[in-house]
Amino acid sequence: AQPPPVTLATVKMPSYFGDIAKAAKDLLTGSVNFDNKASLDAKNVADGLKISGSCVQKGGAGDPTGTVKATYDLASDVVAETEVGLPSNKITASLAHSGLLKGLKATLSGNPQDVKTAKLALQYLQGSVGLKADLTELTAGAPKADVSLCWSEGDLAAGVSGSVDTKAFPDPAALPGKLSYAVQSTGVVPDSTVALALSDAFDTVKTSIVTKVDKDTTAGAEVVYKRAKGTATGSVGLSKRFSAACTGKAVVTSPLPLNGAAAAPVLTLQTSGDVFANTTGSASVQVDTAAKYKYGIQFATKV
Repeated sequence: AQPPPVTLATVKMPSYFGDIAKAAKDLLTGSVNFDNKASLDAKNVADGLKISGSCVQKGGAGDPTGTVKATYDLASDVVAETEVGLPSNKITASLAHSGLLKGLKATLSGNPQDVKTAKLALQYLQGSVGLKADLTELTAGAPKADVSLCWSEGDLAAGVSGSVDTKAFPDPAALPGKLSYAVQSTGVVPDSTVALALSDAFDTVKTSIVTKVDKDTTAGAEVVYKRAKGTATGSVGLSKRFSAACTGKAVVTSPLPLNGAAAAPVLTLQTSGDVFANTTGSASVQVDTAAKYKYGIQFATKV
């Protein structure tokens, strides 16, 4: 039987810049994790209160670290969150308000013990336009700004992002070294989603295609080209849903033989699924041609 076509009815077009080319990102690197991690999410601990905790062993080695996070709905459009890192006892708090203006969400976050860490994040979604802006170093009098814009219409989407350090002002000569920018576009063609991205001041060119093979199988490929170095890396991936409770993927990534570069494929395997009631598990392993490998196993429980 033929799979359902990839159309606007089966593909969610991007709302924000970071969602562009997300189909390839999800296929090739999504859910791949080489840390050992266990997490617990408890909803409805009290009216409007959620508590979660996690324990992580980075890279599968060393001493584990953890976090404990509490999220509280102060109102229907106001959410407060506090997270404590262990054993560092580092505190991060945030306050998000989504009722200031239709389509706008504003989040103020940082370490309450260090005002220099304050960050203001704005995201605005209205019709076919999605806008995000992150402002940091607010107390320095010359904040850094990361701004992105996405436009989506029909089966096409395009976006632009930029980052500027306002310390460059008012000296225009200093601006080029304090400015970075990127553009991306994506579109839906029969059975496939294609994307093109230019980043690092257009030095990095990335193109990808993701195809729905059948209702349970997705395949895709991506090429990343560095113009200044004249080097390129290619990736191909295949994802399959084996059952309602289990999925798996295989991805091969390698430098492409350009300008004397030699192929050196790296294989990544990942699977995830239900382990027991309220708990999902995920495992990733990666091995190269020298038989060097790394892996990570994660368990997530929600109650």
